[in-house]
Amino acid sequence: MATEQGRRPSFYRQPALKNIVRLIPAVVILAAMLNVLSCGEGGLLSSANNPGSPTATPTTGTGSLAFVTNYNDGLVSSFTRNTTTGVLTLTGQMAAGAKSGPRGVVASPDGSFLYVANISDNNIYEYSIDSTNGTLTPLSPKFVSNGAGTQPDELAITTILDVTMLWVTGRAGTIKSYTVDTSTDTTAGQITLTGTTSGGGLQIPFGITLHPTLEALYVSDSATGFIYPFIYDDTTGVLSPTATPQHSTDPNANTPAAIAIDSGGGALFIADQLNGEVSSFYINGDTAALTPYSTFPNSSTSDVPVGVGLGVNAGGIEYLFTANSGAGGNSVSSFVVTNSVIANSPPALVTGYTGATGLVVDPQNKFVYTANFGNGTVGQAIINNGTTCTLQLCAGVSKPTESPANANSGPFGITLAQ
Repeated sequence: MATEQGRRPSFYRQPALKNIVRLIPAVVILAAMLNVLSCGEGGLLSSANNPGSPTATPTTGTGSLAFVTNYNDGLVSSFTRNTTTGVLTLTGQMAAGAKSGPRGVVASPDGSFLYVANISDNNIYEYSIDSTNGTLTPLSPKFVSNGAGTQPDELAITTILDVTMLWVTGRAGTIKSYTVDTSTDTTAGQITLTGTTSGGGLQIPFGITLHPTLEALYVSDSATGFIYPFIYDDTTGVLSPTATPQHSTDPNANTPAAIAIDSGGGALFIADQLNGEVSSFYINGDTAALTPYSTFPNSSTSDVPVGVGLGVNAGGIEYLFTANSGAGGNSVSSFVVTNSVIANSPPALVTGYTGATGLVVDPQNKFVYTANFGNGTVGQAIINNGTTCTLQLCAGVSKPTESPANANSGPFGITLAQ
């Protein structure tokens, strides 16, 4: 049986490429023009503040269902979630394409459909969701090709009026835009490609998240460190650059992962996998442009944070959480956010995790869930509630993502729905 280290996905191997790409002069990256190609067809993070997948769109309902991708096994698992206790119950697992492939996962805003990006076979898998127990049924067709060699990774989704739009980052340097069929006939839930965004210095787009109030989204480039702001057409989802890409104030923060935006839409946070720190940016409320603000060290430079999320507890304290996948971390960090873009450092830690990657905060701001790549589980932690948890974050229970339990399933992405 392969070891966990032997089966790690490619995000663990990014620093070597990053060191090559970072030699490209920043002025060239900033000056390059984005190439947006329309396909000629008509037609993730909503006002909530908790990203799903590592980087996709947050839950808009109660979050009574949860879904986790199993990278090593080529499966996606479904859970019910007790919104009072936070406890997850596994209800099923479904094929999601090639093994060593499923990473990003996101549910439609109404909780009716689920989409999984498979980095290995280049497909986006489509499912209908049982509203009672979350079990999945493949649509027909059960997948749509994202394009040969595009390596689709992370997803974001939103609905404006009666139009639902989906975006997918691809490790080969693309961002794909789709619309979702919202009819009530047999084609409901199926996605249609409307545009491809590439160029402009994009190397390995990874993290993607939506602004809560503006028709804008942000994409992180895990090879150059730049964060790209886009506006989108609210009928097709096709992207247009809205402002100059920005880099962390730390010139060495060149491997950003997931992105989190506060519910007011004024601040953006992103974690860097190589140096472990978190960077913050101001967001212009009119143009969606970014202004780099500061950086905050994590517990260790070997934390390798991937997923990030924000939550505000009942006492009004805002927390920033990072899922630390590296051997030096194997933890979840909890920063206290003050004055919008300032986080305390060092953060408080909850340990006992093994390769935490994806992270999501529930809509009630009570619990933090992680996909734990290293031991085949999904973890639950409790946000400070003044009674059962008086720390910033307290360890909860972990549940296997498959039945029978498989420590080598490789959970990567996680999202909530319903």
